[in-house]
Amino acid sequence: MAPYSLIFANMTHVPRYVPARTNDGWGIVGLIGLITVALIIAVTMIHKRTYKHPTDPTLQTSGAKGAAAH
Repeated sequence: MAPYSLIFANMTHVPRYVPARTNDGWGIVGLIGLITVALIIAVTMIHKRTYKHPTDPTLQTSGAKGAAAH
């Protein structure tokens, strides 16, 4: 009798195959996509309402007092 036959004599095969779940998580992806779109819309609205071009005559810098004298 081989020395390894006693070790492996009582072992039975246990199937360990676990099928892949490759289509899970699309709900999370959709939620993150919706949040991203909402944030892009919010940032665009805030930018359009608050941005002033540097050559805008109504733009006041942090050191200016009152309106520009030009």
